[in-house]
Amino acid sequence: MIKKCIFAHSYSNIMATFESIYNRIEYNIKEAAIQMKELRAENLRLENENQLLKSRQSELEEMLDEAKEKIKLVTITETIINKKDKQEVKKQIKDWVQEIDKCINMLSAK
Repeated sequence: MIKKCIFAHSYSNIMATFESIYNRIEYNIKEAAIQMKELRAENLRLENENQLLKSRQSELEEMLDEAKEKIKLVTITETIINKKDKQEVKKQIKDWVQEIDKCINMLSAK
């Protein structure tokens, strides 16, 4: 009878330990499933955000390319204008020199 009692007691302890382990495993599985669901949702959100950022990057790269082209055009235009200004200044100086020469000739003739 003592053997039966010890066996029943041991069996009871084993079952309690088994149930405890089972409950812990079940809890961990549920927690892992919840965490996996949250991570999948976060992953989806991040993928969407990544796609939006890539799209925005493409837009900004296009804007940058357009701005570079505008800068080139402005630089070329300024160069042309500066050359034209230089030519006009040279012509104006040449005209003044000729006018001064005329005045000197007129004064010398008198």
